[in-house]
Amino acid sequence: MKKLFEYLKLNNLTLSSCESFTGGYFANQITNISGASQYFKGSFICYSDEFKTQVLGIDIEVIKKYSVVSREVLALMLEKTNQKIKSDIVIGFTGYAPPKDVNEKSGLSFVGFRINNRNFIFEFFIEENISREDYKQQASEFIINKLLKI
Repeated sequence: MKKLFEYLKLNNLTLSSCESFTGGYFANQITNISGASQYFKGSFICYSDEFKTQVLGIDIEVIKKYSVVSREVLALMLEKTNQKIKSDIVIGFTGYAPPKDVNEKSGLSFVGFRINNRNFIFEFFIEENISREDYKQQASEFIINKLLKI
């Protein structure tokens, strides 16, 4: 997270996030860094479909057609957050966090970011039955590493 903060600082970029399964984990981690308010504008924690449709404005038909855990829904989460918060970069997460005994799709997520009006979306999958917190942490680290490589 500190590497991301230094990247934002060096490039004078602002950041926001739109989080589903991470439930604010990403925002919490970046706001643990002193001075984050200069670069982090805010976050939506859109855990429910209702929030995604009513607050973000995602069409429920898109969720029904593709599933809430899909590239299509994440793309809209990134775009809608960018429209509302107007940061240079938006990071987003939608997925099925473990444990596997609750949902057979647990461990599958789509994570991504939006920069310069272009979405970068990746499938993120962990087969092991790890804790929800470890899953959130690994997903956050995964997308930060992807962002820092562009």
